[in-house]
Amino acid sequence: MNSIKVYSIISLLLLISISVFSQQSDCSFKLEEAESAYESGILDSIPSLLRDCTKEGFDDDELARAYKLLILTYLFEDYQDMAEFTMLKFLKKFPEYELKANDQVEFTYLYKSYQTVPVYSIGVMGGMNYSFVRIIDPYSLGSSTDYSGDYSVSGMGYQFGLQFERYINEKINIDLGAFFVNRKFNYQITQLDFTTIDYDESQSVISVPLTGTYDFSYKFLNPYVRIGFGIDYIIGASSGIKRIIDGGTQEDITGPDLDILNDRNTLNYDAIVGGGLKLKTKKGYGLLDLRYHFGLNNIVNSESRYSDGEKTFYYNYADDNFSLDNFYISVGYVFSFYKTKESLKK
Repeated sequence: MNSIKVYSIISLLLLISISVFSQQSDCSFKLEEAESAYESGILDSIPSLLRDCTKEGFDDDELARAYKLLILTYLFEDYQDMAEFTMLKFLKKFPEYELKANDQVEFTYLYKSYQTVPVYSIGVMGGMNYSFVRIIDPYSLGSSTDYSGDYSVSGMGYQFGLQFERYINEKINIDLGAFFVNRKFNYQITQLDFTTIDYDESQSVISVPLTGTYDFSYKFLNPYVRIGFGIDYIIGASSGIKRIIDGGTQEDITGPDLDILNDRNTLNYDAIVGGGLKLKTKKGYGLLDLRYHFGLNNIVNSESRYSDGEKTFYYNYADDNFSLDNFYISVGYVFSFYKTKESLKK
């Protein structure tokens, strides 16, 4: 019984495949017949030959040829409304079509009377980032005048999210992003020549950048520049602290990571500059995106600077006032959505 079912399924699939292949072959033959009729000046039969196959049966190349043939036929038969209707269907299916040298003048003229422009895009992006601290005011548990701490990059963070684009014209876009960002940095300070504080911080952030881009078009590879503004909302922050004591019999002091979200201003602001490359594809593009976010405000909650007894008394650590810059390297893919409209020059 099972073998009969398997045989029946295989037979059904074969019949479907044969039917599809037969339909495609039949439509290919009809297209060749329609092109011969057009060359011979026999235009009346062309719409009936191609009508059903434009719905199903052509591959993309054949469908483009069929639409162009129908448009020319309607133009020569003086069916202007049908020619325009078919041109709109052609542009909806092939929004990124570029005129060819052998396209006939009548087709070219009607094509140029329309504009097919991307209206908006939605993309996915992800990559890595590096964080850089800029000190606003140094603080310590003693005198800030003997401050000698150093901030540095503490490994690579990461980010991923969505990008929404609205096209202003062919060159200028407005982009709104929504990203989850993990960023981190390291801080070290030597105290009294024999104690070193080694501090690592990691933050989880929801970042919402609003930027504008200007594209430079070079065939399929388009470089661009970016400028804008961003809002960062810190949803999590933790620190790992180690107090290293050189010499003597006292052991180094360390412990589990601390939750320091209350020690940070959760809402922060950035100025954004950047650029990148877009690699054009069908109905979209891949991109390599580089951005630098300049932190515009102090991210430290000054009111809680000395309130965490474990940080201040156990590790002998106090936050400086600082802002955080970030360099982002991302790759992604963006899907474009198009709209066809009559050209103003028509």
